[in-house]
Amino acid sequence: MTNTIRNLFCATAFIAPWMVCGSALAADAAPATEVEAVVVTAEKRGEDIQQVPIAVTAVSGVELADRGQMNLRDIAAAIPNLMWSENTGTTMITIRGVGSTVNSGLTEPTIAVFVDGVYLPRSTMATTRSLDLDRLEVLRGPQGTLYGRNATGGAINFISQAPTETFTGMATLMTGSRSDAGIEGYVSGPITDRVLFRLSGGTEKQTGFVTVSPSGEHLNGTDVDYVRGALRLRPTDDLTIDLAARYERQTAPNAYQQLLTPTNLATTAQTAQPNQIIANDPFSFKTETTIGSATVNWKISDRLSLKSITSYVDHSNTETFDADSTGLSVFNTANFYRPSKSEGQEFNLIGDNGRLQWLLGAFFFHENSDVVFPLAFGQDFAPLIGLPTGTQLTQSVGSKTTSYALFGNLTYAVTDRLKLEFGLRYNDERQVFAQGFTIFLPGVGVVPGEPAFANGPITTKTSSHKFLPKIGVQYQLSDEANLYASYSVGYKSGGENLEGGSGESIGAAGLYKPEELDAYEVGLKSRWLDRRLTANFAAFYYKYTGLQVTNIVPPSSGFVQSADARNYGLEGEVTWKATSNLRIDASATWLHARFHDFHSFDDANPGLGLQNLDGHPVPEAPDVTFNLGADYTIPLETRFLSSLVLRGDVRYSDRVVLRWFGTPEDSQAAYTLVNLSAKLLSADQKTSLDVFLNNVGDTRYKLYSFYIAPVGAYFGNYGTPRSWGLRLSHRF
Repeated sequence: MTNTIRNLFCATAFIAPWMVCGSALAADAAPATEVEAVVVTAEKRGEDIQQVPIAVTAVSGVELADRGQMNLRDIAAAIPNLMWSENTGTTMITIRGVGSTVNSGLTEPTIAVFVDGVYLPRSTMATTRSLDLDRLEVLRGPQGTLYGRNATGGAINFISQAPTETFTGMATLMTGSRSDAGIEGYVSGPITDRVLFRLSGGTEKQTGFVTVSPSGEHLNGTDVDYVRGALRLRPTDDLTIDLAARYERQTAPNAYQQLLTPTNLATTAQTAQPNQIIANDPFSFKTETTIGSATVNWKISDRLSLKSITSYVDHSNTETFDADSTGLSVFNTANFYRPSKSEGQEFNLIGDNGRLQWLLGAFFFHENSDVVFPLAFGQDFAPLIGLPTGTQLTQSVGSKTTSYALFGNLTYAVTDRLKLEFGLRYNDERQVFAQGFTIFLPGVGVVPGEPAFANGPITTKTSSHKFLPKIGVQYQLSDEANLYASYSVGYKSGGENLEGGSGESIGAAGLYKPEELDAYEVGLKSRWLDRRLTANFAAFYYKYTGLQVTNIVPPSSGFVQSADARNYGLEGEVTWKATSNLRIDASATWLHARFHDFHSFDDANPGLGLQNLDGHPVPEAPDVTFNLGADYTIPLETRFLSSLVLRGDVRYSDRVVLRWFGTPEDSQAAYTLVNLSAKLLSADQKTSLDVFLNNVGDTRYKLYSFYIAPVGAYFGNYGTPRSWGLRLSHRF
């Protein structure tokens, strides 16, 4: 509570003078400008964000860079009802209480993430750098009709900068806390009148904020190289072909799990202090991602256009870490491997016939992916369970997914004020799983982990055929305000568990069910005060079935159960351009996300038996959150400088349940984060200096929690502590 009060005081002290100054300026003759109009492609056509009947937030790449928010981990703090957690290289994104709680890579994401229309199918891909970003769009609520599988809770679109018709470029030097150092930039321009290019990239290194004793190693840092090339071909005035490729490699050791509570092991070589680990096994990490795409836009006529997106994604993630996080040799993970290769093809035929706007689409997706989870038992644990030291269990699930879809969406203007929307997607999906379980015994070699695996991996096949509808109505109250209401369905595939060690999840018995979400939403989008103020609100109700939750079942890394939930809540976003120099934005959310008809066994409290968790909070779904931000531009008008922009942001989150039992060890108490930034522009506005200080109060807050019964402890990790950064950029 003391930290929360201090952080709120810091934020108020920083922002309040701007608001007072802004009020004084508003009383003067200086006119306030409008809140900038934002065009988004949330419904796969360019539209004013205020006219899109979806709860969507858009943030420009420039704004995010100014605040030091370079990936989705940082960006989450700026989006209403979006929660971010991560553990051992896996990201878990939740919107309105809908998200994944699985850290093993077994299940696919519940929030669909796209880069320039290319779907990223695995949860280890979401930390891809926001390279050369034009804007970020976050769509809240099921987007199954247009975005398909795994957009159960929403969709996140990263849209990159396009090649330019004039030659331009920028170079940026970076430094900051924990020995941060990096450089990035881009060049863009014409090769010929009909061929444009853009090349961007960079490299950055930063020491991690988690300290390992006695080695002195630091975890959760940055050691990343990234590059993107884009080519725009315009054979005719009506045909555009965009070719793009990007590559990123991250090698800083970011896979770890630290103790949140002490173990029951007889050793003092352990600590539960935030961001500190005692360990005697090595840590390593490597993630590589290659994304290639070809996007064709053909304007067939003034009323008809065709878009094609062809994509390829090659991703691998390999991790090694001390899994017991003590000075003993209990168990460790060596070369935890999660590769994925996928190809996709999508066609959109888009029409505009006056009162009728429509879209017809076809989609194909194929992915080969694996989860290979090795767990080695050390000298301080293996003999206790009758195994030789160095015994290694390797559990694996390989999957092949093939998905086809046909979809359509149309909006019909019944009158000048009333619009009706109808959408439908048919999704056909086939999956083949190869489940493996082997044991390496020193002096013996590799043997089957269970008799069922004597002849190798066990193959299981599944298929599903699903219709994903959307029905909506939109009514224009005035030129600047409209109401909307919608019903939509989200869907996420089921999957195959790792073998649980007791034969309970072999073959068909190890399959878990898909998720399905029925969503009802009403909203208001409005502009006021001559477009100086935008105010958007939404209310929603979700019937959530088959929610995939994970219990740790030794020696497996996770056993997926299915649960039901009921989520409903309110959201509000306001942006006020108080004066031409002062902008204030705020958002607030109230969320009631609770399990419905769900029973589970908590191995941290076995005496309670099978618990009825009906009414317990869903993980990563705080009841109340709010964001408040303001930026104020101070004109300097000197020979060398044009302006100074100051910004402050405060985010408050109510108590967050991290594991569905909701004990104190499973939860994070309410907390507040304060971020500050400043931007100094040169007189010609070609050179800028950005400075940011994030998590001003150095708040320590848990991101993830799980329990491992053999050592009697909770494990997890914490959010980023206080960090500062400086970016010096020059455009040419």
